[in-house]
Amino acid sequence: MTERKTMRITAVEEYGLRCLLRVAPHSEEEPVSAQSIAELEGMSIPYTQKILRILSQGGLVDSKRGAYGGYYATRPIDDISLGDVMRALGGFIEVDDLCERHTGEREVCCNANNCTIRPVWSHISEFVMATMDQIPLSVLAEDEHAVRRHLANLTIGDTTGEANPQATASNQQLAN
Repeated sequence: MTERKTMRITAVEEYGLRCLLRVAPHSEEEPVSAQSIAELEGMSIPYTQKILRILSQGGLVDSKRGAYGGYYATRPIDDISLGDVMRALGGFIEVDDLCERHTGEREVCCNANNCTIRPVWSHISEFVMATMDQIPLSVLAEDEHAVRRHLANLTIGDTTGEANPQATASNQQLAN
């Protein structure tokens, strides 16, 4: 029997999402400090600041300097998807990058002109990102039941929007 493994999420992706969920309810008028976020999430202040810089470079947060300064979201929480966050945090390597990185001892992969693996990675990557794009941060700011309900109602299928019956049944199990 094969052991089932799950997708790997990096620490930067996990903590970045958690930091953004702490920042999202705040506006420029009432920003939240890196220290507050670090304390709430059990993180060091330097690591929290590093992640907030990445989120800022990705256009998801901005900062206000001064005694009452801190961080705030650049867009409403409904307008930011999990996909937006993962892209900003550097998750999900482009499929072409994978092909360029795994060339063996050659300069170019021996299968570059007729790769049977590249379409698989491309399909999986597109599927995962399309799913993440359907999950707004506003849902993640609710409770676990709300997230499960949202996931159960996602239309997961091919890129034409047709639902996959097996995926839909699996999603219904998530809601329970």
